[in-house]
Amino acid sequence: MKKSFAILRYVLTIHVLGILFFTLFRIIFYFVNSSVFDVQFNAAMFFKAMQRGLVFDNLIASHISLLPLIFLSIFALFNKMPKALVIICSALYILIYPLAISISIADIPYFSFFYSHIGVSAFDWFAFGKTTFGLIFQETRNYPYFALILIAVVSFIFLTVFFTKKLLKTTTTATTTKNLKLLVPLTIVIWGFCFLGIRSSIYRYPLRVGYAYFSNSSFYNQLGANSTFFMMKSLKGLKKQNTVADIMNFETALTNTQKILDVTEPELNSPLLRNVEPDGNQLNVNVVIILLESMASNYLSYEYNGEKITPYINDLIEKSYYFENFYSAGIHTNMGIAATLYGYPPLFKRPMMEVEVTHYTGLPYALHKQGYKNMFFVTSSPQYDNMNVFFYENNFDCVYSQNDYPDSKVVNSYGVQDDYLFEYGLEKLNDAAKNDNPFFAVFMTVSNHQPYIVPEEFKNEGNTAEECMVAYTDKCLQKFMQDAEKQKWGKNTLFVILGDHGRTLGQQKYAMPLSYNHIPCIIYSPLLNDTPKRFKQFGGQIDVYPTVAGLLNIPHANNSLGIDLLKDKQRPCMFFVNDNQLGCINDNYFYVRDLITKSDILYDLHNANSSDNIFDKNLDAAEHLKNYSVSMMVTAEYMLKNKVNR
Repeated sequence: MKKSFAILRYVLTIHVLGILFFTLFRIIFYFVNSSVFDVQFNAAMFFKAMQRGLVFDNLIASHISLLPLIFLSIFALFNKMPKALVIICSALYILIYPLAISISIADIPYFSFFYSHIGVSAFDWFAFGKTTFGLIFQETRNYPYFALILIAVVSFIFLTVFFTKKLLKTTTTATTTKNLKLLVPLTIVIWGFCFLGIRSSIYRYPLRVGYAYFSNSSFYNQLGANSTFFMMKSLKGLKKQNTVADIMNFETALTNTQKILDVTEPELNSPLLRNVEPDGNQLNVNVVIILLESMASNYLSYEYNGEKITPYINDLIEKSYYFENFYSAGIHTNMGIAATLYGYPPLFKRPMMEVEVTHYTGLPYALHKQGYKNMFFVTSSPQYDNMNVFFYENNFDCVYSQNDYPDSKVVNSYGVQDDYLFEYGLEKLNDAAKNDNPFFAVFMTVSNHQPYIVPEEFKNEGNTAEECMVAYTDKCLQKFMQDAEKQKWGKNTLFVILGDHGRTLGQQKYAMPLSYNHIPCIIYSPLLNDTPKRFKQFGGQIDVYPTVAGLLNIPHANNSLGIDLLKDKQRPCMFFVNDNQLGCINDNYFYVRDLITKSDILYDLHNANSSDNIFDKNLDAAEHLKNYSVSMMVTAEYMLKNKVNR
């Protein structure tokens, strides 16, 4: 029976060996890159990062161990050890672990150069073939890493072969009932730990890159990530992305966009740069942005028993700046958040908070430079949509999430309800207001998202559960705003309230549902003395950043696609996307480009009874909307791909 236990020992030995290699490279990663980026040693953060890294390392090792463990342990139960199977498992280790080892070591200099873990996009450079290989092998600073890869791979192979030979030399003893009583439960336990290691979570979501993020120190957050895990996750980026780049070349698109945005002094690495200097006194005020889940503009006209289901929002409009023709950049929460804060549209169904983080300037950056404390409040897990990864890498100091709330307040997989989100957030804002510097806070509500958890007192506030939850969100917003205005800081705060996106409502007249992108946008502050004002000009989430910066009169470098809706030349139209379509709207027409069928559609907004495509009958109007929207999207795609969006 000795062979049976030896088999389990063999699998566990290779498993631990792999984790030790990953840990060693993480330590080397720390010493190399902490020096490069002048990071001060913090023992608490270092060991926290190492602990989280161990979870990622164990996940990779568990994946590799799974097949050898299953097949070898089954034979072990019968006191068998087929030599061929052992050799196959050994070969599997020798094939997979050296690849993971090489990625881990290559990640060290890659991070030094890009301040980002190596992802699948790194392979884009190999399209340049000889040039790329030349750059890699001619760089003498890479030589120590080539040597380290060679030494590590050879060492791992040598140790694996050694342990394999040792296993094959193990002698056999007779099977006894006592042996089986120990072996069977031991095998089950080891299987359980392996499967748990693969998932690395007992909650709804399995382990994600966001688990590595625990502080506002970007370096220590990234220290915990396993580069092989990061690479695996970024493989999703290999999926073909929707694009309109086949319609217009970048040079034409950029020229058009620069003209539209009045860019007069572009820079090579900042082709949309507009350096904005304040034309008045800078306002040292707090900023609170509230993104309301699925808040379509249509909801503001919905009634139940003769009363509006959003009475507070409607009343707030009457003492605020209100933008009637305002559109979300996309149809997903991550798109609405990123577009609002950083001034860039999503590239159709591509998420804006990917594993391989895109770095932006934008409102958080501009306010951080002015000494603001930046906070983000979300109801659910911070790993959802890679939010905490994205925010900590893009100038937020704190991300408050389900991890910070009591379990008793969690109602479903989306975390806490909006009332508690605002209640908790108000306490944190009160604390932040005690400091001398102003704060910037963003709230992302979620209760108006299926599955609905309708509070008892709101079950008769609408015709449907959906309407009840819109009414509930309205009431939660009202309480937060009223409580905020009772605070001293509330009288010195600019509030921006808008939808993260809309929702498909009612009958759909057009191929692209307008209600999914048409959202309310309200700017309210006790400091504004010329309200109410209703603006009919077109705008979108990408305009929030420059508009707020303009209201605060802070100097900022606007390299986004957004404009100041209150000071810049008005947009003649507004563009937006869903996963497979590009839309652009003005006072008379609605243009849609379908990326699947490659077709162009133009609707007459004044013909309420028609959904006919009049593209060919109104070519001038159609081409204007098409060129405007395609120019913007091609420019955005180029800037994001080439990382010139800062």
